[in-house]
Amino acid sequence: MTLCHYPMITWNHARKGALHLFGHVHGNWRGSSNAVNVGLDVWDFYPVTVRDATTRAKTQAQNRHWKDVEPRG
Repeated sequence: MTLCHYPMITWNHARKGALHLFGHVHGNWRGSSNAVNVGLDVWDFYPVTVRDATTRAKTQAQNRHWKDVEPRG
């Protein structure tokens, strides 16, 4: 798991299933299938647990740029 203030397009062990948690983004963007916005404004202004973030990740679409930065090789 990687936690960063800002969303990133890739991170350490991203291809091995490491979930990325981020904030900073204000509005309705919840993230993607492997990177979840844990900012309070997308969680009804309540703190989020890792379990909640992991559950949300399973409902999100893959980031449309994922294949551009993390090619399988």
